[in-house]
Amino acid sequence: MSGEDGLWLRLDRSTNVLGVVSVLWTATPVDLEALRRLLAERVVARYPVFRCRPVSGGAWFPVATWEDDPAFDLDRHVLAESLPRERAEAALQERVGELRSTPLDLAHPPWTVHLLQGHGPGSAVVVRSHHALADGVRMTRLLFALLDPLPGQDDATRPVATHGMADPLTDLLAAPRHPLRALAAGAGVVTSGLNTVVDSLQMLGWANPRTAWTGPPGTRKTAAWSDPVALELLAGLAHAEGATVNDVCLALLGGALARAHADAARAPTPSDLAWMVPVNLEPLEAGPPERLGNRFALVLVVLPLRGPFRARLAEVHARVERLRHSWEPLLTRGLQQLLGRLPDPVATTVGDYFAGKAVGVLTNVPGPRRPMTLAGAEVTGIVGWAPCSGDQVMTACIVSYAGHVRVGFGADDHRVGDAQRLVAAFRDELRAVVGQYRAAATPDRVPTPRP
Repeated sequence: MSGEDGLWLRLDRSTNVLGVVSVLWTATPVDLEALRRLLAERVVARYPVFRCRPVSGGAWFPVATWEDDPAFDLDRHVLAESLPRERAEAALQERVGELRSTPLDLAHPPWTVHLLQGHGPGSAVVVRSHHALADGVRMTRLLFALLDPLPGQDDATRPVATHGMADPLTDLLAAPRHPLRALAAGAGVVTSGLNTVVDSLQMLGWANPRTAWTGPPGTRKTAAWSDPVALELLAGLAHAEGATVNDVCLALLGGALARAHADAARAPTPSDLAWMVPVNLEPLEAGPPERLGNRFALVLVVLPLRGPFRARLAEVHARVERLRHSWEPLLTRGLQQLLGRLPDPVATTVGDYFAGKAVGVLTNVPGPRRPMTLAGAEVTGIVGWAPCSGDQVMTACIVSYAGHVRVGFGADDHRVGDAQRLVAAFRDELRAVVGQYRAAATPDRVPTPRP
């Protein structure tokens, strides 16, 4: 086990379980035996680590290893449950919250798949894996690798993307053939260096303002997700302002947090709130990952909460663009690798210090562009979260699938309460923003939101 993988094993605690959790649901029931065969063939057989349990080297010897579990039994990891049909959606969200709260069994390979029957006319599947096995990017790719296209369609899966980095190296090396491109790339290097200094100083000096959610989390977590939002709608908002769909989602999320905080605190809302955002540092191709493990960086993204939507969107766009043209992810990746080699008291102290700069973790996952199937059943929705660490109290995900986007929240029940409040705030924010654009006579580029 690499030191970086072992770091996430050591940062695990009862108040923030280091498990990557994904949920999908289907239009028709998923057959348990078919799901087991699929997992055995595409996960367990391809990645032997799913038959292994972690063995720690101790607090002062940060060397952990994977060893074969002599008692490995697929039935221990693939479990069937039932949902009450009269309140299946609420019961599913409650069950996901429970699973986000429950530590994984480190005496055996730390992963489980829960097949929940009775979710409407179909099923729901909850996949849970320890962060030490792989980061969220690779676990999401592995989840997508379980899916197949509908009969008669080609494969609609695509690589998982996160906030990427601009790479001027290729253009610099092409200087003899393309001098103008190389000159622009050189200017880009200078810009990246300056942005790195600015971003690094901001990260080191940043402290999130105290909010109604500030304080040590409890052990009980909640989970909820929005109704699907047409990707066409979000793209229309982005096009109207010269931004990206990701920028629009982040600006909407900031407004939703302001609404939720105002309801919770009945007090002034801070102007900004920071999140940790994963950045993938390796090229990704379609299909399952070649190898698992953790090869990503966490960067600090400060979201504006107050002010008109257009102003917040412009600020989000500027901040994300600066991050894209920065080497901060390389620095934070180096810090993660260093912490993985340090004794527990040092690694956990430094890890908690940086985790405390953010309210939680925020991910954006582009999924398959067209409907897919799981073990023959059509998948109708997907959400998934990265875990929190330290005293972080919420995690949020933005997941696109088959032309729609869902926003999901995981929240600490003690500090934040029911994640449904955050979902309701996001819904209200989206409606308000679309209403503002329509009132300003720009509806030509802003499609009507679908229920």
